[in-house]
Amino acid sequence: MATKKITGQSKLAQTTGSKADSKERLDLVPSRKKPSLKAYRLYDDDIARLKEITATMNKESHRHISETATIRALIVLGASATGERLLKALRETI
Repeated sequence: MATKKITGQSKLAQTTGSKADSKERLDLVPSRKKPSLKAYRLYDDDIARLKEITATMNKESHRHISETATIRALIVLGASATGERLLKALRETI
């Protein structure tokens, strides 16, 4: 039986060579936004309200909710509120 000589490159050698040559970036998973740190000063009664709201959310939830997550939820609620309603709440806090 005659043996056939192998010429050329294998499929594996071709794929590894093409990966090194191309610097294509695949965005299979979208990158998450990095959070930026912001510091806000709250009065004692504001901190007490925040803790009360967080405690209420923790009673309703099946997992622990942090104060940061509570603030995020309040921001989302505030985005859907009217400006008049937000100004009324601001006047009540002053």
